[in-house]
Amino acid sequence: MLITTTPLLAALLLQRTHALPPYPLPNSTTSTNSTICNSTVSLCATNLNSTADLPVPGEYKCIYVYAADLAVVNSRYPDYNLAPLHQASKLFMLRRQTLGNGEIATRVQFQDLPSNMSNVTCRLEFVLPDQSLQLMNGPNPSFNVYQVEREVGSIATWNMFEEDDGGGVFGTVNGEAEALEKTRKVSGIAAINETACNQTLSFQMRMMYDGVDMPNYWEFSNVEPPAYPVQGFRIVYGC
Repeated sequence: MLITTTPLLAALLLQRTHALPPYPLPNSTTSTNSTICNSTVSLCATNLNSTADLPVPGEYKCIYVYAADLAVVNSRYPDYNLAPLHQASKLFMLRRQTLGNGEIATRVQFQDLPSNMSNVTCRLEFVLPDQSLQLMNGPNPSFNVYQVEREVGSIATWNMFEEDDGGGVFGTVNGEAEALEKTRKVSGIAAINETACNQTLSFQMRMMYDGVDMPNYWEFSNVEPPAYPVQGFRIVYGC
């Protein structure tokens, strides 16, 4: 049975302060540079129609772009493509007890980024969710991030995810309690990795480990300004 999940509306009401500037944390991020252009030529086709703001030469100014769409996929419905699961476009959900058995993953897509001809680098960041606005269980809900090529607004399915998650890990997020606490004390932001900007960037995310007695699970709503508290995934460039 497909269950309709309402995004966490409380995220729009809570009054919180903004996070501090980004600070990469080695124990919860991957620091090596990566680009899908090394293996996916079509993604690097010239896109000159980008309307994104470009960095001003010599000016150090961070430009933030928040995820346009989050699509949940479930191994129990491998070919379901009629509509987004849970009728949600800002819901992040990962689950794994054993590999491929009731496993849940999420695709995150960004749009209106600088053209791949701009020679601008885009950094994927994860603003840790407010602890009162997330559901998190399991012995180690760490997850991998894979960069993939997807059309703007395309429907995501589990089988599509399965076909493309073998292209190499783009980055990781350490979900262990100690690593998360260290990140929260510094800035609350994990810099996952960076790549060459492209008008559209898509990433798939999946739990790293089996949960054994209890499934590893992480759920929250991606929230962007002006709503508070800001949480979830964003692209940063220009700084």
